[in-house]
Amino acid sequence: MLLRTDIDELVAIESEPAVSLYLPTHVAGREIRQDPIRFKNLLGRAAEQLAVGRRSPDLEALLTPARRLLDDEEFWRHQEHGLAVFLAPQFSRFHRLPIAPPQTCFVGSHFCIKPLLPLLDDAGPFWLLAISASRTRLYQGSRWTFADVAGLDLPQGVAEIRNESNYQETHKASPTGRPQRGPAGLARAQGFGDTPEELRKTELIELLHRIATAVDPVLKRQPAPVILAAHPEIQGNFRKIAKWKELQPQGLGENPDAMDEAELHRRAYALVEPHREEARRGALGHFESLLGTGNPKASTKAEEIIKAARWGRIDELFLGDAEPLWGRFDEAADRIVAHGSAGVGDEDLLDYAALMTLRQGGRVTLVDRALLPPDGPVAAILRYEER
Repeated sequence: MLLRTDIDELVAIESEPAVSLYLPTHVAGREIRQDPIRFKNLLGRAAEQLAVGRRSPDLEALLTPARRLLDDEEFWRHQEHGLAVFLAPQFSRFHRLPIAPPQTCFVGSHFCIKPLLPLLDDAGPFWLLAISASRTRLYQGSRWTFADVAGLDLPQGVAEIRNESNYQETHKASPTGRPQRGPAGLARAQGFGDTPEELRKTELIELLHRIATAVDPVLKRQPAPVILAAHPEIQGNFRKIAKWKELQPQGLGENPDAMDEAELHRRAYALVEPHREEARRGALGHFESLLGTGNPKASTKAEEIIKAARWGRIDELFLGDAEPLWGRFDEAADRIVAHGSAGVGDEDLLDYAALMTLRQGGRVTLVDRALLPPDGPVAAILRYEER
């Protein structure tokens, strides 16, 4: 899975030539056999573009890491929905993608990153804590990833608590020096003859205390929203015990053992996704406020925005789902030359604006094209007005 740190690495590379290859791939089925063939064709297109003005040995050295993949059957059997390959002198990266990008071959002085931008459109990391009477799991997730946290000593159900209590009761006449293994509260409950229901409640509360104690250090190291998936009784008791500020008010109020990981992921992300939408609406609202008052920090002019991105003046870039804006930025003349279709030496200037914005610490936000002003496919909030 391609992470934000991987994107940051790609954004920082400025090398001539830089080759970006994107390929939608197949997870399963007979179509898997077509993927290396399509990738070979992409490499052929890259070789044709690279051959102009370059020596053959340099060309072969650049493409060799990617050519090695063609006969790697194991590699092609374990794909996701897309593949991204980035090649530059002494640099090669191969990333499986959870989305299917458009098939693309781009050769320039930097990598093409616009197909990766949906991966940044994420509400951020979150935790899902799934608790039932017989099982406990902690997952770390995001929009695109979801994995069980390994190496965490989580108590697994009330039976574990009951077994410890039974052990203590059986050995209550043991020597004073023998360590007690069961919770004292349960031993007292058994000794005073609590009803089965009262005993069950005591066991459950003990289990939840232990779970909170085990998870608490993880949250302190990596704070993030926590979604609780549990039966309503467990939900209510656990919220009284674990007063984490990260614990979200809405949870999944069903037995998590009845859901597979894909459903847990989908339903948990649906609870944290509104945070991302709220941030998007807030950013657009700020932009519209600036634009409405005539503040020059709000721009809808593509040429101005592309130049501002190059010189580090963009705070937030808004991109709609637009066709590429082909052309070149002549830095020496400080002039944008745009074309209706791709010509020799052209690049997608919207991709260029996104890359330069990210490279210099700005934010890129994907929005519905209908939410942008009608006079352009891009908008931006500038850090400062050009003097």
